[in-house]
Amino acid sequence: LSRLVVCTGGAQDYLTKALSYGADVYLSGEISERTTHEARELGVHYIAAGHHATERYGIQALGQKLASTLGVDVAFFDDHNPA
Repeated sequence: LSRLVVCTGGAQDYLTKALSYGADVYLSGEISERTTHEARELGVHYIAAGHHATERYGIQALGQKLASTLGVDVAFFDDHNPA
């Protein structure tokens, strides 16, 4: 394994785009049945880590950037999501 491409949330439709960047591992939030077959046929390892789980870190980073750039207070409210 040499190149991991990450696209958060429901990004199963970007598998072929990830492949164009040389991905042999693709991490996304969701996967569909057709995507499992497509990944296998393309020889790409597909990791579906959960829609909520893959999006929470990006929004926290955005909040930190807004706080430091604009000098505003930012709060992140996490919600338990088992999926």
